[in-house]
Amino acid sequence: MNDEDTHAAYEEHLAKQREKAERKARKEAERTGPIPIALPDLISISNLALALKVEKELFLEQLAELGFEGINLESIMAGDTAALVAQEYGYEPTVVSDTEDLKARPPPADPSVLPPRPPVVTIMGHVDHGKTTLLDYLRKASVALQEHGGITQHIGAFSVNLTDGKNITFLDTPGHAAFLTMRQRGANVTDIVVLVVAADDSVKPQTIEAIKHARAAKVPMVVAINKIDKEGARIDHCKADLATNGVEIEDYGGDVQVVCVSGKTGQGMDDLEENILALAEMLDMRAETDGPAEGWILESSLKPVGKAATILVKRGTLRPGDYIAAGTTWAKIRHLRNEAGDEIMEAPPGTPVEILGWRDLPSAGDEVIQAPDEGRAKTAVEYRAGLRDREKDAKAHEQIVEQRRLHQEKRALEDEDDSGNNGKSRREYGTWGTTEAAPTEGGAKTVNFVVKGDVHGSVEAVCTSILEIGSNEVQPRVLRSAAGHLIESDVEHAAASRSTLVNFNQPIMGHIKALAEANGVPILDHNVIYHLHDDVRNVLSSHLAPDVSIKVLGEAEVLQVFPINVKGRKFNNIAGCRIRNGTVAKTNRFRVVRDGQTMHDGELESLKHVKKDIMEAKKGSECGIGFEDYQEFEVGDVIQAYEEVRTKRSL
Repeated sequence: MNDEDTHAAYEEHLAKQREKAERKARKEAERTGPIPIALPDLISISNLALALKVEKELFLEQLAELGFEGINLESIMAGDTAALVAQEYGYEPTVVSDTEDLKARPPPADPSVLPPRPPVVTIMGHVDHGKTTLLDYLRKASVALQEHGGITQHIGAFSVNLTDGKNITFLDTPGHAAFLTMRQRGANVTDIVVLVVAADDSVKPQTIEAIKHARAAKVPMVVAINKIDKEGARIDHCKADLATNGVEIEDYGGDVQVVCVSGKTGQGMDDLEENILALAEMLDMRAETDGPAEGWILESSLKPVGKAATILVKRGTLRPGDYIAAGTTWAKIRHLRNEAGDEIMEAPPGTPVEILGWRDLPSAGDEVIQAPDEGRAKTAVEYRAGLRDREKDAKAHEQIVEQRRLHQEKRALEDEDDSGNNGKSRREYGTWGTTEAAPTEGGAKTVNFVVKGDVHGSVEAVCTSILEIGSNEVQPRVLRSAAGHLIESDVEHAAASRSTLVNFNQPIMGHIKALAEANGVPILDHNVIYHLHDDVRNVLSSHLAPDVSIKVLGEAEVLQVFPINVKGRKFNNIAGCRIRNGTVAKTNRFRVVRDGQTMHDGELESLKHVKKDIMEAKKGSECGIGFEDYQEFEVGDVIQAYEEVRTKRSL
């Protein structure tokens, strides 16, 4: 039996096995109806095969037929996907969430019977349109002056007691493009959005983004046209631009209120308060004050007093001594502080509060859920950490499979080119590049960065800003990022990985600066993100190959070729030339051009006038030119003296 017959027999055997398995599953389903099966949130292919009672190797083949590519027995499958596969085998699957995790309570059956809570209002808009100045007026404090460059760097949350005694929680979100994710987060935890538009600047790109975020979160909006006291204010133009961008304002037949205000003089601020309160009354915000508390992490940072996080409480009431979990960390609340830094004994729904007592820093945007005790909080966090590790493993496997596929395609292309390269593969012609900027698969150099900052949200935004820069020639990569001060291990890691340290809005200790200097590690230290953005762009630009152009300094035409006896019977050809243009100097680089093609490129061995050595020859003079390693001159050749001009490029 030959190989083809053996292969055909094996294929026939596999087909029979598949038919047998499917027939068995159908018979079982017909006999008993669909078989109930419980599946976890994540399950390995190996365990799914066992649960479905299918031989593992056969199960892999059947999954491939169903369209699953590049998987093995260790691959992880999501519960919902596993449920669809189980249905193909005659099972009735149920995805069971692990009881070890903490889950938010289901929404109340009748919210109208719950006590009212303060509405959460987010101030949004373009950079420097006066969002923080409006908030300053409302809470009679100066925040704008504390911000570097007058630009808000991270989310601020404040409870404001308005003139009628009612409380409103305001979130002030940054306006700079680099803080996109933080603005999205602000829109997702808010009840009302106040969209600030400068009367002299109208609608800008970040204004449009804010409108999109509010729409995506299905949050009602009030428009505040600010800076109406400035010269050049064009209120009607602003309204027209808003309508053009899909904001249905009242003046154009919609239901979005527009209020003209000045954050500096206070003009129109009472009207803005009234509009916010009227909209809040219509929405009738209510929440439970009892039961397990829930909320969202707005910001986290490492402070001298410990790890701190700002939380917006959405349901329930937080008190000192409570246990809470957020993401993959937990806390026993040591202190509750309001925005003024004062200790408070409880935080009801709608309250922004700073919490101390975290085991690790939580991430901005994580959901906070209260646990009944320490053990329950620890169990939930351990479960989430395990879940995250399994997801990472699954993702890493997918990446490995993809890399293998790309590598195989690349090898196939190289093999195809072997014959055209005289037996040499493409890999023999390339160079790897420098350590700090190594080429990736696509040929782009990768430049490494290590990021530290004052708070988690700022670090996240800085990383986003860095990763936005780059081209097909050079790409940034953030190796490490964390909130906190630069420490010795950061410098050592940066030195080992040839990375650039990025420090945002944090003081740098003197010994850290000295250590970085001693190790040759550059530090980009900034308080305003767009200045940092420019510096990172310059770092990446320094790794771009320069533009190289040729500047011809002089041209000599070969009039005669004559041999000169050098030693014994060895003769070298010398080109007798006349300088047509410019000046040729012995120190220049030269090339011999014939019919538009370069025949030789190199340095001169000799430059003579009659028998005398000279250093240069000018236009109209005659000279003899000789190369050590080129003798094939012809009358009519042009010998050019040139220099390479290298021009730095930038992104």
